[in-house]
Amino acid sequence: KHKPARFSMLSARAIPAEGGETEFADMRAAYDALPDETKRQIEGLIAEHSIFHSRSRIGFTDFNPDVAQALPPVQQVMVRTHPGSGRKTLYLASHASHVIGWPIETGHKLIEDLLDFATQPQFVYQHRWQVGDLVM
Repeated sequence: KHKPARFSMLSARAIPAEGGETEFADMRAAYDALPDETKRQIEGLIAEHSIFHSRSRIGFTDFNPDVAQALPPVQQVMVRTHPGSGRKTLYLASHASHVIGWPIETGHKLIEDLLDFATQPQFVYQHRWQVGDLVM
């Protein structure tokens, strides 16, 4: 989306007998913990986000042309500032493929490094679902 969602919601209607947990990374805490040099490096950078990038990484490439046209890649800043609190956060996930204006592989490596950092256990909440749960 050109304008990111303000929040996400997931609810459990049915759950598997085992597994099926969902993990959420606190991208604010991850940003806070980054070295100052990294914060300076990524400020103002823009990443391209595409569902086709994230899905192709897990082996799904069978998109029809209508889907491709309906879901074009979008560019998003990699660091956002909350308008109310002024707190900064990383704005990255599996859809982020590369940094605009950088060599593709270099930008991809930076994004991978940031995602690896942000998904360390101290920044991740794992929700074990029960039917009827709502997580926002």
